[in-house]
Amino acid sequence: MKNLRHPFFSLSLLALFLGLGLAPNAATAASGRPVTVRLGTVALRDTDPYNILQEMGQKWREATDGRVRLTIFPATLGGESNMISLMRQGQLQAGLFTVTGLVDIDESVSGLQNIPMAYRTLDEAAFVRSKLAPRYEEKMAAQGFVMLGWCDYGWWQIFSRDPIKAPGDLAGQKMVVASAGSPLAKIANSINVQPVELEPSDFLVSLQTGLVTMVPVPPFFALAGQLYQPAKYMLEIDWAPVAGGIVLTKRTWDQLTPEQQTAVRAAATEACEKITSQGRATMEQSIATMKKNGLVVQTLEGPREQQWRDYFEAIYPEIRGSLVPAGEYDDIMSLLRDYRAQHSAGTP
Repeated sequence: MKNLRHPFFSLSLLALFLGLGLAPNAATAASGRPVTVRLGTVALRDTDPYNILQEMGQKWREATDGRVRLTIFPATLGGESNMISLMRQGQLQAGLFTVTGLVDIDESVSGLQNIPMAYRTLDEAAFVRSKLAPRYEEKMAAQGFVMLGWCDYGWWQIFSRDPIKAPGDLAGQKMVVASAGSPLAKIANSINVQPVELEPSDFLVSLQTGLVTMVPVPPFFALAGQLYQPAKYMLEIDWAPVAGGIVLTKRTWDQLTPEQQTAVRAAATEACEKITSQGRATMEQSIATMKKNGLVVQTLEGPREQQWRDYFEAIYPEIRGSLVPAGEYDDIMSLLRDYRAQHSAGTP
C-alpha cells in the first residue's frame, strides 16, 4: 500500500551523508571519468536484497571496466518518499523501492499494491506487472526516471496483539499509518480501524505499549524488527504484494554510453529476478522462524477467506479513482479476469 512504510531508520545519517561532500554526480561517461551511482534502499545491510544489490554493483563495475560504480545506502536515509526526493535533488541516483515510494514518481503504479486482496497469487501479480510495465516505464521516464527492473518480495500481512479472525474483529483496532492523511489512513477509517501516525522506528515500542494494536508489514520485516513478539498473531490474508523495482534517474542514465546502459539494465533485471525468487522463499522462512518462537498464524480457508474478500471488495469503489487511478484500476481488474479465465481453462 502507498502508506506501508518499511520500518527501518530515520534521517539520523542524512546530515552525515550530505556533509561528506556527496553532491550531485557531475562525472560523465563521455569525460572518461567513472560514474558513481548512489543507491538508496530501506533494505537492511546483509539481507538478501542488499547482498543482491552488491552483486549487481560488482557486475556494473566489471562490465564497464570500472567506469560505473555503485554505492549503496541501506536503511539510513529515512523512508522511500524521502529517498525519491533525494533523487530529484541529485543526492541519490538510484533506489530499490516498493510501490510505496514509486507512487511519488507516478501514481499510476499504485494499483500494483494498493488494492487489498485483489491478487490471489504472486503469479497473478507478476502477470499484471509484466503487462503494465511498459506503460508505467514510459510515464516514469516522463518524470525523469528510468525503471531498470521490476520485482516483488512476497506479501504484506497483518500482525496484531490480539487475534483477528473475522472482519468484525477490526472494530476498535489501532493501525500504524505513515501519515494521518495517507490512503491507508483512509482505508482504516473505512473499515472501523483507528489510524495512528508513527515513525517507522516507533513501531515496536508502540506495539509493546498498546499505542497501536496492528501493523501491516511483510513477514521478513516482522521478524527482523521483532514485531511479532508483541504482535504475536498473523492474519494470513495476503493483503497485497510487496511490489517494486530498481529505478535510476534519467540524468544519470543519459551519462552512460549505450554499451554501459545495456550492461547496467541487464544486471539490474537479473538482480530483480533474484530478489523476487529469494524474497518469496524468505517470506516462508520468516513465517516458519516466527512460528517456532510463538507466532500464531491464522490461515483462511473456504468461507472465511471469502468473507474477508467480500469485506475488502466492498470498499473497492472508494479505492477506484482515489487510491488507484480509475483507468489503471479497470485495466488491472480486466487483466486479472483474463489471467484467471486462461488458467482455469488450463491455458499456460
